[in-house]
Amino acid sequence: MAVVRPRRPARDDPVRRRGAGTHQQGPLRVRAGLGTAVTTRQPQWDLACFSYLAHAQVLHVPRYPGANQGTTVDWTFSSLAGDGPITAQICATRGLSTALVANQVGHDPTGRQVRHSLDAADVHHRAGSGPVPRHTPQLTVVTDELGTRTWFADLTHAYASLQQADTSPLGQARLAYIDGYTVIADAAADALHTAAAAGVPVLLNLGSDPVDAKLRQAARQAHLFAVQTSLPESQEQDAEHTALSLLAELGPHTAVVTVGALGVAAITRTSTHRISARRVDVVHTHGAGAAFSAGLAAAHLEGHDLTAALHYACEAGTAHCTTVPSTGTSIRERNAS
Repeated sequence: MAVVRPRRPARDDPVRRRGAGTHQQGPLRVRAGLGTAVTTRQPQWDLACFSYLAHAQVLHVPRYPGANQGTTVDWTFSSLAGDGPITAQICATRGLSTALVANQVGHDPTGRQVRHSLDAADVHHRAGSGPVPRHTPQLTVVTDELGTRTWFADLTHAYASLQQADTSPLGQARLAYIDGYTVIADAAADALHTAAAAGVPVLLNLGSDPVDAKLRQAARQAHLFAVQTSLPESQEQDAEHTALSLLAELGPHTAVVTVGALGVAAITRTSTHRISARRVDVVHTHGAGAAFSAGLAAAHLEGHDLTAALHYACEAGTAHCTTVPSTGTSIRERNAS
């Protein structure tokens, strides 16, 4: 039987033209199975991502001030948030046909900036039903020279809108990426059901959150290519135990635990992998986990084995932390001691 790989539509193809409004399902394929002709559809997307969508403003200061004090800002840049939109943006930039399932954003300046970022990367984001919010969800992130990262989220409009999002792209992709944060666990469980019903493998990102009960039930019914979470560097010794717990709790093929600058631990039913991160001067860590996820997803879709995919993902996450996005300026690599 011939294996037909999904085609990335040309840029003048109506299913990828920006602003087209609708996307057609892939062409029908007929597959023979045990004497019965089974009609299947070619995947529309290489990757479909699910998460909340917000505008993030990242500020870098020399050192966090004390209470009731202030400090100067060294530099700032704007970004997408959460991890799903950043993962989609990076993978689309790599040339993967990518869709994003998320909440609506407003027509305010930050909403226009969010839509422009998605359009510039050629990420398909279909607006869901319901009223458009007056204000786009916002995330403010403050980092300093010690590597401290604190965030302040105003996602008031995101959760209700996310519940009304069209999840169909998750059932029309070669791989689905789903953020399983506690605050969006109900919607994430629905997203898992959509992928499971279509037999689409899933990369589930917990973002260091505990596993919600509804999410756990839905995840056990899905085909989990990998479950990803993170630990602080101070808890690096717990990485393998955490991965083993996720393997038992959710049943993925691979449980992946990132540990900041120390790299990643990953465990399958038959193997254990420890990958060290390259030593660099870190400029910021906003979106580092998403960059890792994007690298892992892209390498998997390109046919690399798990070891190679983990190395690639770890390097992608590391490289992401060395550049200020607004300038593209890289900080020189620090020699390993």
